[in-house]
Amino acid sequence: MLDIGSTEFLFIIIIAIIILGPDKLPEALKATGKFIGKIKRMWQDATADIRRELELEEMREEMKKYKEELKKLQEKVEKDTKEISSGLTSLDDLTAMGNSRNFKDMLK
Repeated sequence: MLDIGSTEFLFIIIIAIIILGPDKLPEALKATGKFIGKIKRMWQDATADIRRELELEEMREEMKKYKEELKKLQEKVEKDTKEISSGLTSLDDLTAMGNSRNFKDMLK
């Protein structure tokens, strides 16, 4: 997190003892620790929120692609259904013609 060497840390401790005194130093360290903990939690929460938003955006994109594919499939099914329906209609016409005519006449 912070790149503080041992000499720098010792220097900070000496200054803290001089400024705060040995009586208030433990309370100050405790408050500083709590503050750093809050900042870490806030940072983790913010990163988690950003990750969730990115995942949601990816999911939205995938859903959009699937929706487009489903729409294409639906159009194809409708087209095929119309072709089958028209084929059945012409088959009905042929059957009706077969009933009214002789099959020998149809082969000529």
